[in-house]
Amino acid sequence: MTIMAADGLAVEPLEVKRLLIGVAETYDLLVTMPSKGSCELRATAHDSSSYASIWLGRGKPEPARRIPAPDLYHNMGELSLERVFALTPAGTMGMEDALVEAGVFDLPGMVGMKDMKGMKGMEMNHSAKKMPPSHSRSMKMANTSKKTVKAKHHKQMTMEPGQSVIKEAGSGRSLPPWGKRFSYDFSLLSTDVSSNPRRAMDGGPSRPWPPYTRLRSVGKTSFDHKRPVREIRLTLDGDMERYVWLLNNRALSEDDDILIKKGEVVRFIMINRTMMHHPMHLHGHFFRVLNGQGDHAPLKHTVDVTPMSTTVIEFKANEFGDWFFHCHLLYHMKAGMARMVHYQGYEPLPEVTEVRSILYKESWCATVQYEVLSNMGEGMFTVFDTRSIFNLDWELGWQMVDEPEWEVTPSYSYYMNRFTSWFVGADILSREDESEKIRGVLGLNYLLPLNIETSAWLDSDAGFRVGMQKDWRLTPRLGLMTGALYDSHERWEGSLGLSYMLNGNLSLVARWHSDFAWGVGVKLSF
Repeated sequence: MTIMAADGLAVEPLEVKRLLIGVAETYDLLVTMPSKGSCELRATAHDSSSYASIWLGRGKPEPARRIPAPDLYHNMGELSLERVFALTPAGTMGMEDALVEAGVFDLPGMVGMKDMKGMKGMEMNHSAKKMPPSHSRSMKMANTSKKTVKAKHHKQMTMEPGQSVIKEAGSGRSLPPWGKRFSYDFSLLSTDVSSNPRRAMDGGPSRPWPPYTRLRSVGKTSFDHKRPVREIRLTLDGDMERYVWLLNNRALSEDDDILIKKGEVVRFIMINRTMMHHPMHLHGHFFRVLNGQGDHAPLKHTVDVTPMSTTVIEFKANEFGDWFFHCHLLYHMKAGMARMVHYQGYEPLPEVTEVRSILYKESWCATVQYEVLSNMGEGMFTVFDTRSIFNLDWELGWQMVDEPEWEVTPSYSYYMNRFTSWFVGADILSREDESEKIRGVLGLNYLLPLNIETSAWLDSDAGFRVGMQKDWRLTPRLGLMTGALYDSHERWEGSLGLSYMLNGNLSLVARWHSDFAWGVGVKLSF
């Protein structure tokens, strides 16, 4: 098939066998029919879970080849102690704020994971080193510090379009962009996508990236060199566990406007520091995707920013007003991955100003989990938005004790990132040999390597508590639950159990607790 237009604007005809289409993108395709028989045009979900198709022509059917499942656990780069024990999520990927601010990742293309010890990470530039002549001087100036840092610390890996291997510059070593590295076929995991017998890494021939590097506008799209250029660096950040999605580590409610001036050229340098695709869409404008095609860079209104990559776009600021810029995965947009592009001097209509605060209003969510076992019960009720988390934990045990023992911990937490949150609250408890006690607590939640959740607090009685817990997924439905804590007032406590998920709201649980022995029951989650 041949791409004839992208987002409604003509491009030079480009033949492709497969292409990745981001949400809200459009392509005009010319399909060449076989001389005999019929052919299938198939659209497959990105996780290969399902597909839709249409048959063209008549006669003997010629089905499309199946898209292999993604290899989710293929390690893109070598592990290092610095990466494993990094203090921030961006640090684990070698993309910490200091390097971003230094311009290390400003060129378009894959940036990969950096090994900070020897900087043996990978960088697939996809011909991005050939910056378009239009406004290239300011890009070169912005990247001066970046080039210095790279020369001292980075080995680069490059992958040109159509290559089947990724080559590390200087070493000659090659890595296949697909395969089963660090993943195995366990029958108990047969329903997990990682156990699919046919897997491929994104970016390879069977699961290609979007065709941006080869898209070429039929006419020149470059701007007048005399126009001033405003560069705006945007990191795409998020937490897949909490459904928090951010630009420059801030939600729309925290940092609402991107300020620009009419008549200038605005360049967005978008650095994706997540493992998800983000189709970024700008209302009211078509922008140039800087892809190595010089004056013929294609014009689009939506561009897919692939995981661990940089995408650079630029547009002429000639549509005076306020325009929304957001990820077109709408739950990402709703969670905060959006900004308002605001022209300096523009005043919206009064009726718009009256309701505009609704756009920046935080959405509050609530969850509840409760385990009812034969020996004890425990639960957690949580109300939260992007940064604030109000939590109520409780535990009640009656087996192996003369009188029921209980503990309730209300708290407020401030979310900093996926690894770190601070909290303040109270610990209210009753033990069989003691009267009811109330202590104030101040503490820290932190995610250790291997996804071990830790919590530590100091209390108003000059004591402390440190706890760790981890859920191990043995199969997609069966999990092993482990936990231990040390309290300076009450000493050690531990638990061990199994959980089998019947559906998203109900699980069967068998668990041993050091104070209340064994018990079986159910876990409810809403």
